[in-house]
Amino acid sequence: MAAQNLCFMAMRSSKLLSRPSYLLSVQMQMLSSSPPLTRKMSIDAQSVASKLTSSGLLRTQGLIGGKWTDAYDGKTIKVYNPATGESIVDVACMGGRETNDAISAAYEAYRSWSKTTAAERSKFLRKWYDLLMVHKEELAQLITLEQGKTLKESIGEINYGAGFVEFSAEEAKRVYGDIIPAPLSDRRLFVLKQVTWCLKFFIQLLLYIKQ
Repeated sequence: MAAQNLCFMAMRSSKLLSRPSYLLSVQMQMLSSSPPLTRKMSIDAQSVASKLTSSGLLRTQGLIGGKWTDAYDGKTIKVYNPATGESIVDVACMGGRETNDAISAAYEAYRSWSKTTAAERSKFLRKWYDLLMVHKEELAQLITLEQGKTLKESIGEINYGAGFVEFSAEEAKRVYGDIIPAPLSDRRLFVLKQVTWCLKFFIQLLLYIKQ
């Protein structure tokens, strides 16, 4: 197999050398004048990142208490484009204090969120889903820049994730409680379904969308 490959390469080399000299010179000029592939991708990546930033979809801060906030100590983390290895943007490097403040803000937001009706919650979730669908192309570009996936695969990921939001928006109107048979005749057991702790962190985002 190795010998066959060497023979094939030799045949290609002989065909190339047998071409007229002016054709060889034109080919060499074309190769030298065209920019490297990585450079083309680099230009495209910077252009896409700039557009996403200007549209407000590319954020470098953390959302705490409904406000976009830098790290308290000013530290940042570089995000690299895996296709080229270049730095796309610097994002805030959140630490323990920022995390504790985000948890406290989510807890406070839950107090007002728990008073909303099932229909209102459904509307907020539906608005979130609609925004995802409107901006799915831009969000897919952001995923591609950060993770190196193909744009088609990134769009599929947006559609897949948004499907859960749409499902939750529909089910939010059907969050029913239960009455459980009690072991004693003078007792009645009720079950009230409420938002779990893991969902409380999304409440800040929903309240931000509401604004």
